[in-house]
Formats: sequence, C-alpha cells, structure tokens
Amino acid sequence: MTALKVTLVVLVGLLSLCALPVTGPPGIVPGVAAVAAVAVAALARSPRPATAVAAASILADVVYSGPPQPPALWAPFEYAALTVLLVVLARRAPAPAAVAVGLAATALPLRMSLHVPGDRLEASVLLVGAAFFTTVCAAGAGLYLRLGDHRRRLADERARRAHRLDLARDLHDLVAHEVTGIVIAAQAAGLPDIEAAGLRALDAMDRMVGTLRGPVSQRIHGVEDLPDVVRRFSSTGPAVASLSMPEVPKMSDEASKAAYHVVIEALTNVRRHAPAATAVTVAVTSRQGRVELVVTNDGSGPGPGRAGGGTGLAGLDERVRALGGDLHAGPHDGGWRVTCHLPAA
Repeated sequence: MTALKVTLVVLVGLLSLCALPVTGPPGIVPGVAAVAAVAVAALARSPRPATAVAAASILADVVYSGPPQPPALWAPFEYAALTVLLVVLARRAPAPAAVAVGLAATALPLRMSLHVPGDRLEASVLLVGAAFFTTVCAAGAGLYLRLGDHRRRLADERARRAHRLDLARDLHDLVAHEVTGIVIAAQAAGLPDIEAAGLRALDAMDRMVGTLRGPVSQRIHGVEDLPDVVRRFSSTGPAVASLSMPEVPKMSDEASKAAYHVVIEALTNVRRHAPAATAVTVAVTSRQGRVELVVTNDGSGPGPGRAGGGTGLAGLDERVRALGGDLHAGPHDGGWRVTCHLPAA
C-alpha cells in the first residue's frame, strides 16, 4: 500500500512537469498546490500537514493572478485530494483541521472563476455552491464513519465488560466456596479472628463483584482505617505491629485509598515472606504537603514467595506514581522497609 501511494505522488509530480510547457509559468502555483494536496492525502493524512496544505491552497487562491486555464487543469487533482483529506479528518481528527480543509475545497473554484472574462459573480456562485455541496457530502461521510467507529468501540467495551463479569462470577463462586470452608472450620475450632478474617474476605468479594456489575454505593477504605488494620494484623499472628500516626492526614480519596493498600500489601508481605519477624512498625507523618508512610519489620525481606499472586508492590508503585508520589522497598537493619510518599490534600 505504501509503494502504491508513493507511486501515485511520483506520477502526479511527473504530470506537473509534463504540463508545465502547456500552462507556462502561471501554472506553477496551482501545480504546486495540487501536488502538495495529493501528497498529503496519499501519505500523511494527519491534522498538521492537512491544515498546512489547506492554508497553502487558500493562499494560492489569493495570490494567483494569471489566466483560468492552468488552475482548471490542476483543479480535479487538488479537489479530489482535499475531498479525501476531508473524509479522513472528519472521521479521525479534531474539528479545526477538517474545517480548514473544507474551506480550502469550497474556495478552490474561485481560483478559476475570478479570472474568467464576463460575468464572474454568477460563475463563482455556481461553482462554489457545487463545491460546497460535495464538501458537505464528504464531511458527512467522514462523520458517518466516525459514528461507526464509536459504536464499534462501545460494542467492544460492552463485550469486555461482559467478559469481566463472567470472570468475576467464576472467581466469586470458586474462591467463596473455599473461604466459606475456612470460616466453617474456624467456627468449629473456636478461632474467632480467623472466622472474622474469612467473613471480611467474603464481604470484599461481594463488593468487588457488585462494583463490576455497576455503580454501587460503598465505603472507600483509607488512612483512617489503618488503626483497625494494624490491630487485626497483631491479633492474627506472632508479629506485633504498632502504628504511629499523630493525626489522620488530609488526602484525596484516591491518595488515601492508595496509602491504605500500600500498608495492606506491606503487612501481607510480612506474613508471606518474613514469618520470623517479631515486630512491625507503621509510621504515618505529614510534612510540607506530603504524606510519608513507612512500614518496617525486623525479619527477612521478600523472597520468592508463593507461586502466583498479584502484582503486589509493583502494581502499587504504578498507582502511587500516577498520583504524583513515589514508593520504595528494600532491606533495612536486617529486616525490610517500605517507604511511600503521597501528596496531601
């Protein structure tokens, strides 16, 4: 396809050279405008080159002062190229570029009609009216294709959403079955903490499936929930966790949610990768418009861990950076430290 386009441009250029003896020097300006329009229509088809060639076409209309024959020779090539550009831009580009090309195509007949002897006004009105009608049809064709593209995107989004819902239902059914078994076993063994953790997991899965099905009203967890998170962590394992948060920092909902998930992930990694840890500290401080979260444990750092799992800190790092913060994790005094900075409200 690219070779065909290049060949088309070369043929038009050769045609301009062959027609130059017939048109004479006055044919240079319309010839250059036509070749530029054909080249951009065949190769570029993007807003900036199209706007430039539209401006060049209108400039050629203004500065040309020769006889009407040379522009008449080149007009079909230039008008066809501008029409193709208009269809493409109306389909994919912003409105200003399409408007510029439409104006150039509509005004193109004036380059000839204003130099015809006799009644120029009548000829100009007829030719411009015909060009305007064709231009409107080309713009309509591009907008119709744009609407079709939009409908296809919506159909694809609906299909992806339906697929996500199916996966969510399958995940809920499979995992809920196993977690329910854990809850029943915990009830039989008299382990209230494990039972409560299982019930929270079931509730979280229900909320996730509900969110995927459509907008629901649900509470967003944030930094104000960290005391309860640290308390639950201490009550369900050998490591003792402590929280230092002099005051609840003021943060946006997204930043507060990200901070909550960073602490959850850091504490989860202690369970998975540092079972020998005996003490975990969580410190939350605010200074100079930034909120700092530091989670430190005295056990070993993250190792290979179990197979599978989520994206963990790597995924959280992307979320934190998108909010204008940063996230770092690494060894610290024989243990492991996770440090996160997020913007304050």
